[in-house]
Amino acid sequence: ATQQRCRSSAADSLPSEVDAVIIGGGSLGSSCAYHLQQRGLRTVLLEAHQLTAGTTWHTAGMLWRLRPSDSDVQLQAYTREMCIKLEEETEVNSWTENGGLFIACNKERLDEYKRLSTMGNYFGVDSRMLSPAETKELYPILNVDDIYGAMYSPTDGTIDPAGVVNAYKRAAERLGSKFVEHCPVEGIETESYSVHGQPRRKVTGVRAQGQLIKTSVVVNCTGAWANAIADMVQIKVPLRAMKHAYIVTESIPGVHPGLPNMRDHDLSIYFKTQGDSLALGGYEQNPEFWPDVDPTFHFGLFDLDWDTFNQNLEGHIQRCPLIETLGIKSTVCGPEAFTPDHKPLVGPDVEVNGFMHCCGFNSMGMMLGGGVGREVAAWVVDGAPTLDIFGMDVARFHPDCPRDARWVEDRTHESYAKTYAIVFPHDEPLAGREARKSALYDSLLAKGCVYQSRQGFERPGWFEPERAADVQCKDYDFYGAYEEKVSGLERDVREKHDKHTYLDLVEGECTFGWGKNIQLVEQECIAARTGVAVFDQSYFGKFFLEGPEALKAADWLCTARMDDSRAIGSVAYTALCNQRGGVEADLTVTKLAEDKFYIAAGGSTFTHDWRWIKMELEKTGYNATLRDATDDYCMISVQGPYSRELLSGLVDISLDDEAIPFSTCRHAKLAGHDLMILRLTFVGELGFELHVPSGSAVEVYEAVMKAGADLSSSKRVPVANAGYRAIDSMSAEKGFRHWHADLSNADTPFEAGIGFTALAKLKTDTPFLGREALERQRAEGLTRKLVCLTLDEEKPETPLHGNETIWRDGQCIGYVKSTAFGFTSGKQIAYGYVDAPEGKPMKPKAFNEWLSAGKWHISDRHVERPSTLCLKSVFDPSNKRIKGEYPAEVYAA
Repeated sequence: ATQQRCRSSAADSLPSEVDAVIIGGGSLGSSCAYHLQQRGLRTVLLEAHQLTAGTTWHTAGMLWRLRPSDSDVQLQAYTREMCIKLEEETEVNSWTENGGLFIACNKERLDEYKRLSTMGNYFGVDSRMLSPAETKELYPILNVDDIYGAMYSPTDGTIDPAGVVNAYKRAAERLGSKFVEHCPVEGIETESYSVHGQPRRKVTGVRAQGQLIKTSVVVNCTGAWANAIADMVQIKVPLRAMKHAYIVTESIPGVHPGLPNMRDHDLSIYFKTQGDSLALGGYEQNPEFWPDVDPTFHFGLFDLDWDTFNQNLEGHIQRCPLIETLGIKSTVCGPEAFTPDHKPLVGPDVEVNGFMHCCGFNSMGMMLGGGVGREVAAWVVDGAPTLDIFGMDVARFHPDCPRDARWVEDRTHESYAKTYAIVFPHDEPLAGREARKSALYDSLLAKGCVYQSRQGFERPGWFEPERAADVQCKDYDFYGAYEEKVSGLERDVREKHDKHTYLDLVEGECTFGWGKNIQLVEQECIAARTGVAVFDQSYFGKFFLEGPEALKAADWLCTARMDDSRAIGSVAYTALCNQRGGVEADLTVTKLAEDKFYIAAGGSTFTHDWRWIKMELEKTGYNATLRDATDDYCMISVQGPYSRELLSGLVDISLDDEAIPFSTCRHAKLAGHDLMILRLTFVGELGFELHVPSGSAVEVYEAVMKAGADLSSSKRVPVANAGYRAIDSMSAEKGFRHWHADLSNADTPFEAGIGFTALAKLKTDTPFLGREALERQRAEGLTRKLVCLTLDEEKPETPLHGNETIWRDGQCIGYVKSTAFGFTSGKQIAYGYVDAPEGKPMKPKAFNEWLSAGKWHISDRHVERPSTLCLKSVFDPSNKRIKGEYPAEVYAA
């Protein structure tokens, strides 16, 4: 793109108008300014004090690319590349390649590192596992008597904060950007307007130095000060500032700049060399909040609280006993911004158009800065990031959660305290629970429901029928970290729970082996496959798209046809694509009338999907509105071969194939209550979703369970409550996709194996969002593709968990995105994207032939596990069960 300089009213004044204003002159702000300017936008960066003066200047600057998230690996790899590239372009040094060392004090931690190291094979991150003796040889002053081993990544390193910010500044200014220091923002101008009767707001300008800079985009890169900027547009950011510290020792014999950065996650500490000294830091259990963030605070530090830091110091001495004999050269205790799930806050605001978030980096801003700056630029210019960074998207939180100060504080404490905890797939937070609940919450809790927390919503995980309500998550006790008050908040805290059954159950699942409760999940799957399973899926987002041009809007947004070819009462599974053809959402759309559509979206992606549809709908100008009805309805899903028999005696309509074919909707009454029945399944069985007004949900649920008990007694088949752990297992057997697991904005429908959602419309001339990109890909072929593999082991000793690498004929060509164990098939299932040979496009038939000709294995912790490619679903590939066609023995009872 042609670069443009900012238009200024006078040479030395602020520009009168730009395309984007970046607020904050740290590592993130400078990166965003550079990348936005590089994409052709006119930008200005405003810094209240001096560049790096907030938190950037005192950061440790360590970069560790091997992370539990594939997107994080790619973002940090790009950050590293940018440091090297900027050094060449600007002659400002910022990168030291001294490597990274991860210490493992137990088998589970060593297994985690082996998994990360394995994933590095695909992404080209050099790493190797070390024995205790090899660790000692690499880092002689460490005590290795109590460790299991280590992972060493020699090409990781350290970023100099001042160097990288100045390099970005120099590179951005060469492109035409302007960096202005000592320029605090005085206000952000917004305009209120209406779209078909629905209120909207958008950014129109920024005030600073008594001037107005006209702009349509503001990027908030102010870290711990982010809420002060957000307040200017009356929104809340779910982050809190905390005091975070490290100390620098006196000189140590044997320490030199070439020693790798060292992390010992189990002791919650790190070492970083500073010349011949060590910087010692970590994450304590009782951090101190900084609630009254001072806008004038810059290049400032707090007095170190030694009582708090001594928790870390004990770990440092354990790992390096020499430290106990050393003096302290300096202490560094500064503010850092932390979030409720230890992930950054990035992306367009849900409420204010043009307000971009880029803050809350949990001490990872330096290592993520380059990659996130690139993604912010793509988001602003192209409407979507290039990678799946939903884990960082501000829209991962329901809007109610950031507004709840206690929820933000509790969750942020827990995420800070667990910074170095092993990331287990089935771990659950203890803080911020019951923020959002289904109308069925108490009814299911009485049945022994063990809930999971998603977007602040309590959704069923699995059931412990023998434990009943004892499985409820108790009030957050901060893990007993504070005696009376939460440091900095002056909030009273309760004593640590002596007994906490919920915590015991969750910890039983925190393993890379088989969890303790796996047999209960299996029983729920058996009920769904042989009798009836009842799922509460109320946390799904539920929207109504309505208005005179609702049909035109739906047809533009969806890959599936919504025109006259689709009958009223039909339900479509469809993708919603961005301009690049990436899948921004996959959901069901029910055509209730020519001017009214009912949308059911995944619960975890509710806010993201709402934002996407609302923003794209506004761009079209169609006379249609989106109405949120999520809390107005519960969704009770009744699944299994006996589901029709169970429900038929309760509803006032016929449920046979002619009356309600698969993928259709009917209105009915059950127990005297009006509801919608959608014949759908996410587990691969004959099934019906009951979309019930929340006020009627308990009575409807009780009627279903009473009829289920009668059916179970008379037919001797299982009828059971079931949760999302069972759904995950059965949906994997059927090949159903999960957005942000094996499907994302970075994957097209054809790559993800759901091209069928677009094929019918592509045969017409109907325009829809992403059509051109999909047409190109269909004509050219695919360079990557989602595949399904099953382990050849009859009874796997350990399951897969994701991020393992996929090998064909001895070559690493992909990595695992999602996994589950299929209890019906008895198979460990893995889904992952693989690359076409030499990265050249292949037509689907040729791609499948090439895939089928290979010999496969999955590398798990550097162990080869032979696998089988499955081009069709692992269970019931002909979909007979969904149609209600079952083997005779299923109904033998």
